[in-house]
Amino acid sequence: MGRGRSPRASGGNDRDDARDGLGYNAGHNNDPGYESREGAALVPINEGANLPAVADDSTKAPVIIRGSGVSMGTPFIKRRERPLTLRIAVLTLMVCILVTGLFAVTPLGTSANGGGSSFQALAGAVVWHSEPTFHWYTAAFGDTVEGIANKFHVEVGGIYQMNGLLAGQEIAVGKQYKIPDDPYYGKDFRPATYIVNSGNGTTTYGDSPWTSLAGNPAPTSDVTCGANGNGDPAGYHLGGPNKGSYWVRGFTWFHNGVDLSAPEGNPITAAQAGEVIWAGWDVGGLGWSVKINHCYGVSTVYGHMDKLLVHLHQLVDVGDQIGLEGSTGWSTGPHLHFMVEWNNNPVDPLGYYGWNTYTITH
Repeated sequence: MGRGRSPRASGGNDRDDARDGLGYNAGHNNDPGYESREGAALVPINEGANLPAVADDSTKAPVIIRGSGVSMGTPFIKRRERPLTLRIAVLTLMVCILVTGLFAVTPLGTSANGGGSSFQALAGAVVWHSEPTFHWYTAAFGDTVEGIANKFHVEVGGIYQMNGLLAGQEIAVGKQYKIPDDPYYGKDFRPATYIVNSGNGTTTYGDSPWTSLAGNPAPTSDVTCGANGNGDPAGYHLGGPNKGSYWVRGFTWFHNGVDLSAPEGNPITAAQAGEVIWAGWDVGGLGWSVKINHCYGVSTVYGHMDKLLVHLHQLVDVGDQIGLEGSTGWSTGPHLHFMVEWNNNPVDPLGYYGWNTYTITH
């Protein structure tokens, strides 16, 4: 037979086995994923046999599984840069808000007489730029709206508009009023009137002189009417309502009557015969007041009296005493606020007295 080599269980000679073993160890001897056996080559460890890992509860210590330190995704996302135009727009808006806040507020002046509650001082300290500025004034004895307007060189309409006054509404002592700083504010303002409507021709007994409306008496009524002037003011023969008084001020678009002043307690008399359709306290500013229906479209109103001497539905004649002069309601001194109404709308009383102030005061 020819020369041959005895086969080995390993499938190679000793030299080959030794060479292969040395070569294997050289590349994997320190690798934790392989198991080393003394005098033999490294063989791979079957890691799947030991997973999943189970903590040893007996040690009571946390189990730490080390990671590789390499992110499985994108670990950092770059912050999105805002466009330069957006930054400029935001900064511009912030500057505008700041500047508007500085220039949109204006400190107001103090009251002319140093009065004013702490609340009004706080409320009036700052106003928005779009609103007119003002200062406070406390009405004193003898004041009138015209007098206050002349004192501060402002428009009467501005005082009425800024304080929400109605036509014919007077001021009261001790009450504070806003005085506009702009001398022309309210120049063309015309306030509304107290009058509800002119009525429907029948007499209405309301809860104030403004809602008590003069009309024609019922056919069976025993109401005594005054003279019928047939539309001519002089034909109604109205008498002076406050004898011995002096003229204070007249009828205007904001003053719906005339003011006649005499000593407090001076008798107030009916200007003409008729029926009392209002006698009581007017919360609208006239205080103790009376309204008389003289028929034929004419009625008269008497305000600020200290005492009433008549009652509702009472019939009176020209010259009868109906009250005493006073300063009740919104008033700054004793006087009679006397009104003449045509179909329940205020008209200038002087037209019924020949445009003579002496005739109406005597």
